[in-house]
Amino acid sequence: MATYCISDLHGQLHIFEKLLEKVSFSENDFLYVLGDAIDRGDGGIDILLKVMESENMDLVIGNHEFMMLNSIALDGSTDELPGRNKDLWLYRNGGLVTFNAYRNLSEDKRKELIDWLLSRHLTKMIDVNGNAFCLTHSYFNEEYIEKEFKDIDYDTIWNIVWNTPYRYDIYVPVSDYAAKPWTFVIGHVPVQRIAKEPLSGAYHEENIYVIDGGCSYRETMRIGENEYGGICIRLDDMKETVVTFEDIR
Repeated sequence: MATYCISDLHGQLHIFEKLLEKVSFSENDFLYVLGDAIDRGDGGIDILLKVMESENMDLVIGNHEFMMLNSIALDGSTDELPGRNKDLWLYRNGGLVTFNAYRNLSEDKRKELIDWLLSRHLTKMIDVNGNAFCLTHSYFNEEYIEKEFKDIDYDTIWNIVWNTPYRYDIYVPVSDYAAKPWTFVIGHVPVQRIAKEPLSGAYHEENIYVIDGGCSYRETMRIGENEYGGICIRLDDMKETVVTFEDIR
């Protein structure tokens, strides 16, 4: 059995499927998707459903799932978007394509998906071969590790899913992570933006591994097909597997 992490797929279902194929993912393995499965690409709802319906996969909430849950009606209806983040989600962060796919689900399936998302965690602590890993989309708050989304207030969630050492506008210091005796695996900011070079693998600093391969760039930037994609990391030995958009052409 191996334990894997993927992050920031942003609706790129083919990248997800190719990564699983490339690591020979099986029913004996376990996968954590570290948020931002949705938006910008058109396969986000399909990714969520695949994870939800798989016994050996789980989702950690990211800022895009956070925006979705703070936009849609939690009863599964789609006549209106009553939440406070609807404009931020739909028009500023690529959520419209996700909402259109969501509306095509049956109301029962939408409600099932909502209930599942509300019961996901923001941060997971797991042990792999005696090593402690903190899995989170971006930041953390020790008080809320292993807490379900529905049991955490808006402002606390916002800080956990948005704050990062790798953006000046929502900055928190690397020292916050380095002070903890865990290995952090996070996403949220593409490694290309941090390292200033094409995609080759995770960005590693102190006890942090960043595994956002830049799937969001597919819709927003004109760079080479081999410069962005997805990263899967196997926690058992920290082996990295990369799939670029060139690989799925």
